[in-house]
Amino acid sequence: MAVVATAVVAWRVVGLARRTRAISALRPVAAEVPPDQEERRATLEIADRLLHDLPAAPEALYARGRILLRHGYGDEAVASLRAALAVEPELAPAYELLGMEAMSRGDHAAAVPLLERAWRIDPESEAAGVMLGESLANLGRLPEAVAVLERVVAAHPAVTAAHVQLGQAWNSLREPARAKAAHLEALRLDPVSGPACFGAAQACQRLGEHDLAEQYRRRHLEIVAEDRGIGQRRIREGLSAGEPAGALAAAADLAAKVYSANGRMTEAADFRARAAAAAARAPRPGPAGGNRR
Repeated sequence: MAVVATAVVAWRVVGLARRTRAISALRPVAAEVPPDQEERRATLEIADRLLHDLPAAPEALYARGRILLRHGYGDEAVASLRAALAVEPELAPAYELLGMEAMSRGDHAAAVPLLERAWRIDPESEAAGVMLGESLANLGRLPEAVAVLERVVAAHPAVTAAHVQLGQAWNSLREPARAKAAHLEALRLDPVSGPACFGAAQACQRLGEHDLAEQYRRRHLEIVAEDRGIGQRRIREGLSAGEPAGALAAAADLAAKVYSANGRMTEAADFRARAAAAAARAPRPGPAGGNRR
């Protein structure tokens, strides 16, 4: 019995040391932003404050990683998410974001186990399921991708991206009738989904429906042109291509939720007020392209 107790204590000490190392390796980033980039700097200051005020709270470390990832600080975001998992190993959103980050680098082999873990912990997460299906497809594991995506569309039939990815997987498997059905369902949900138009064109071409394929190709090109126009307008209105409108408001709102969850209601109220003020100032460049291109 004493041996077991000693082993448990040793395990806890090792776990504490691992968590401490992971958190102590994190660093503030806002000071690196030029002073003239006021909104970007203010957003990253929120990430820094979360680290300063709540360094051992997994939801704070996750929120910090989410903010940093959105603003191009990939390495530091990954470190923050890993630190969150060192504190709370079953934090599904952290695995999901790590999987998304791996996908953004084209490392689908690394993304798959992360997204599998996220989806196993939270099987209701349609985002984890869609990304897992996409990564499996990119690795050529198409039957597995179809199985995952069919589960997602069965549980979340209104998620356009799930139907798009399922249609792409069926196209890759040379199943054009099934691909067409999936892409048409995506277009029913979102008539301006560029990937759905493109996939529908591919499927129709393989089915010998050449006129219909041409119609979908033309619509796809129109959507791409519309998206390009939106992007140019965003740049004219002072929004960089990598930063969504309202990034400061979103970061402040996220921080408010984290402080509230940790019982720090004064700070939560302050961040809610900051989020409202930032949202009122944010440019409104029109609808985002989302999953259109």
